[in-house]
Amino acid sequence: MIAPIREAVRDAGRGLGLPEPVTEAFVRLLRPCVHLCPYDQLPEGLREGARPAARAAGPAHLPENVDVPAYVPHLVTIDCAAIPSGVLDIDFPADGHVAVLAEVTDQDEGFVVRVPAGAATVERRPRASEPDDPRSRAPFPLYAVPGLTGPAGLRRSHVAEAVAYAEGDAERARLVDGLTDAMGAILAVRWGYGIRLGGFSPAWHNPVEDRGNVLFVSVPESAVFGGDCLTLVSGTREQIAERRYDALEFEVES
Repeated sequence: MIAPIREAVRDAGRGLGLPEPVTEAFVRLLRPCVHLCPYDQLPEGLREGARPAARAAGPAHLPENVDVPAYVPHLVTIDCAAIPSGVLDIDFPADGHVAVLAEVTDQDEGFVVRVPAGAATVERRPRASEPDDPRSRAPFPLYAVPGLTGPAGLRRSHVAEAVAYAEGDAERARLVDGLTDAMGAILAVRWGYGIRLGGFSPAWHNPVEDRGNVLFVSVPESAVFGGDCLTLVSGTREQIAERRYDALEFEVES
């Protein structure tokens, strides 16, 4: 799924008549991710024999010694072995599970729990305050789709080759801007609006990259319970690689 996206960007650059080094600079800027989406949003080519890669909502299954407040809902548990290997540019476990629990309207309440393969777990149900509380939603499977992402608000100023090419020439600037518009359309796949592992932050206001972090996972409230908030979990590459998930930062945008 990743190679065709890169080639589509190259085709867009050729169609605009841009020099190859300019287009390639934009291609290099893209970062890989893994989208987690419902089955009905999967690309046709990935549906046959598809294996669930995650489970959203419902109760979490955590080791008995993990202490998470009862009011913090389970967002998603990822089956690490079902995530395509060699895609992400962050260090993600190859086996076991990673559970993400967060109060989606409160950035101070979030937990990432690593559950090693074969570890004994107990079911932990979220405490619902009302009979129709969305946190009581039944669990449902999600499927992995490799993808690419660009930085928020991609502009020619992000790419030195594009700045040099367009400097002082309005027509060249228009062509480069045409490529950034085309890239936005190419990256806006229907399965790309849900939970995401890695890649550039989809933050609406404060990208995690602005403070030197990289995205671990982003969880739109709409993808789990319905609602308008976006939970971003991020940290340094070292924290992620060393599995220091208790040091990761949670931020909620609405």
